[in-house]
Amino acid sequence: MKLVGDLSPHFSRHEFGGEPHADLIRALELLRLNALGKPLVIVSGIRTTTSNAAVGGAPNSQHLLKRAADIPAGYATPRQAARAGFRGIGITGDGRWAVHVDVRRGRRAAWRYGGGGGGLGPGGGFWETVRWPGS
Repeated sequence: MKLVGDLSPHFSRHEFGGEPHADLIRALELLRLNALGKPLVIVSGIRTTTSNAAVGGAPNSQHLLKRAADIPAGYATPRQAARAGFRGIGITGDGRWAVHVDVRRGRRAAWRYGGGGGGLGPGGGFWETVRWPGS
């Protein structure tokens, strides 16, 4: 049984607690490539409804759908995360770092954790900062 790199060259099932969506792995590999190959630790991957509730996750969390990962603050800016193909980005209260990334279907979404509250919509400053590809 291969553990290291059994999903891609740099990510394994055991880091996520199962097999995440292939689009998530592709975007994480691109994010890692854009960080010049700096190792990327997955803080949180796939969650059960019980583990999601225990960490205060949203009832419709992308973690439950195997489409999300939490990453360490300081690894990627929101703009870098958007350029890697993530459609959902949770950022630190100061707006400097992406700490949640996901490959949700449908509309893009962004929000701040602590200090900034709630979702960030068009005109809220975030979209202009990120400069989403193709927009």
